[in-house]
Amino acid sequence: MLNNRKQFLTWRRQVFVRNPHRDLNALYTGLKQRSGVFLIGCAEEIVYIGQSWDLTERPIDSLGRFYHRVSDVSLPWSLALAPCPPDEMHERVSTAIRFFAPKFNTSIPSIPASEGRMPEIIGYAAVFQDQISSGGAFDEGNLRRQMERAAENPSAPWRQGKQLRKTGKREPKPELQPFDPPTQLTGDSLREAWQSYGVPSDGALIYPINLCTDGSVVTRDGEVIGIWAMDQYRAPLFMPDDETIPLFEAPLVGLLCMRIREWHESKTGEKL
Repeated sequence: MLNNRKQFLTWRRQVFVRNPHRDLNALYTGLKQRSGVFLIGCAEEIVYIGQSWDLTERPIDSLGRFYHRVSDVSLPWSLALAPCPPDEMHERVSTAIRFFAPKFNTSIPSIPASEGRMPEIIGYAAVFQDQISSGGAFDEGNLRRQMERAAENPSAPWRQGKQLRKTGKREPKPELQPFDPPTQLTGDSLREAWQSYGVPSDGALIYPINLCTDGSVVTRDGEVIGIWAMDQYRAPLFMPDDETIPLFEAPLVGLLCMRIREWHESKTGEKL
């Protein structure tokens, strides 16, 4: 699950119907500065480059804008971050757009600044938990090939809109709050969540996977396969028997049940 509440809610606003990759947490954990440039990859190419005062949220919003404009959304998606001071973002994003010519960048912040410094990527990560790999957009060979194609393209996408108009000097945003990592509900709060989202533990087991009001996870055949809980954002998680850390997390109860079912059927070879 994502590092803080605002990230989590930003993700839920999108229509991915997929869980975020756990590597995104590692990427954001290493982020010491919030402002900078972000690069979104799909398969083996960078498809969009943007800048933001807050790299913890804006990349997710931008991904949501372009996700369904790709005909095959099952392709591997990746995100790279290049933090920098606010007064360097204009130059670095302009230069990156010019040199990579991503297909969804149909304008450039500044043509004069676009031969300056490139963003300095601190790391990248796969976007969705069900991906097998990050796709390779930020592999050195693919980056070099994309730059070569951009240099040979006289009608790059950013030339459609050319230079964006400035709307005046922007005031710096106030200091951002520190990350608010998810914590698991306990006591009465957890029992309330079980009652609100679970099925009666003493009733009929009507679903292939039943999240019961006593915290147990039970198959339709009555087999107890683990326990479920929620964090403070009401995001459900699942721990198999004899495990002490969550195996799965999901933004919605239904999605968690789907993942548990797939995991159980893969493990046992039996259809529920």
